[in-house]
Amino acid sequence: MRSTWKIAVLVVAALWLAACTPAQKPETSIQSDVGNAASAADAQFKRGQNIPGRLYWAGSAQDKKVALTFDDGPDNIWTPKILDILNRKGVKATFFVLGSQAQRCPDMLRRIDAEGHVIGNHTFDHVNLATVGSPKADKELDECANIVQNITGKRPRLVRPPFGFHNPTVDKLVYAKGEIIVLWSLDTEDWKGYDSRTVKQRILPKMKNGFIVLQHDGANPHLGGTVQALPEIIDGLREQGYTLVTIPELLNVEPYQ
Repeated sequence: MRSTWKIAVLVVAALWLAACTPAQKPETSIQSDVGNAASAADAQFKRGQNIPGRLYWAGSAQDKKVALTFDDGPDNIWTPKILDILNRKGVKATFFVLGSQAQRCPDMLRRIDAEGHVIGNHTFDHVNLATVGSPKADKELDECANIVQNITGKRPRLVRPPFGFHNPTVDKLVYAKGEIIVLWSLDTEDWKGYDSRTVKQRILPKMKNGFIVLQHDGANPHLGGTVQALPEIIDGLREQGYTLVTIPELLNVEPYQ
């Protein structure tokens, strides 16, 4: 009888403590907190892992729009081939450039800009920002932005961390500059040297509204499949009813500072 009374007292005490203890926020609360702070205009971008106004992996699921993006350039071999196709097809894309490559190929960077494409920041030397520490990460981002600004007169606001790797330290650096992290919805992994058929298969059957496609135009000897597939990718997406736009058009954000 006495043991039953003790158990009852313990249960009552536990219930009282639970009622009086403040609830702990889940570890993922940063996403919902930022989302609540976003303006009503950002509501359409509350999707998956998006943090409206700060980080995006896709655009609005409501609009039949998609964005083609190219990383690791500019390059004097692949970039002009890709630009020729985009120009012929009447498509504007977004190029996340390396500062080191922009230094080597300034005329190609100017061409990207002159032909109406958007330029984003992919760091100076393609380092993993999540492992190099805050000072080095900050330098990588600033050096790329400075080079692009010196060549084109425009300072990129869109940032794509190499490999897609970022952490709270990197996020804080980017957000403090008033910049936006842009990841991707579909990765072609074209840098592996896939043929054109494989590149197409990694895009066309998987496309959804608002998706961001990752391809490459950087100094890589294995991008022939990307160039060969690009015209058919554009045609195939249009046949599916998609409009191809730049990242700023897809996300309704400003591309430059």
